[in-house]
Amino acid sequence: MPKHKPKRGAPSIDMTAMTDVAFLLLTFFMLTAKAKPQETVVVDTPSSISETKLPDAGTLTITVSKEGQIFLDMAGSHTRMSLIDDVNSRYNLGLDDQEKLKFANLGGFGVPRKQLKKYIDLSPTERASYKSEGIPVDTADINNSELADWIHNARLAQFRMKQEGKVKDEYVMVVKADKDTPYPAIEKVINTLTDINVNKFNLITSLEGGAKKEGEE
Repeated sequence: MPKHKPKRGAPSIDMTAMTDVAFLLLTFFMLTAKAKPQETVVVDTPSSISETKLPDAGTLTITVSKEGQIFLDMAGSHTRMSLIDDVNSRYNLGLDDQEKLKFANLGGFGVPRKQLKKYIDLSPTERASYKSEGIPVDTADINNSELADWIHNARLAQFRMKQEGKVKDEYVMVVKADKDTPYPAIEKVINTLTDINVNKFNLITSLEGGAKKEGEE
């Protein structure tokens, strides 16, 4: 008597669980992703043959436009909040908690201290078209230089955050200038850094051929 062979069907795989996981991951990344703040000023950096790379985090960037205006940006919301708390209290800027939180997530800025509150209160669209004067710098009297004061206090804030375990390293100093920036404007920045005992910093350049790299001085 012949043996009865059971009918074989094509195997099926239930993808419901995998689909649920995929949508959960997508939702998580959409809700937790943070948009990169728009650059305050766009500069066309000079080219070099250096291939030294800067760290992805922990940088304090001084940007000099081709008109010579100076902008400042620092990484780390914890550090920025500590910094603005100190500056707001010391110079009576009148910032409330909401405005200080905006500063912590603002990105770069290039206005005198007396205009900072007005700048923070602008909408993102208004801020993008705002005509920034740049951060004032005084190389004749370092005590009157707002740039020197911001850098000094930002480094102190980063050091405090490192002591509290909220950041890993101290700031890496970065200078970023347009290839058409007048040298005296860059010289002011370099002199400011040396006057406050910052003798190691990086200059951002473009690798010859188009790829973006950073050269160290």
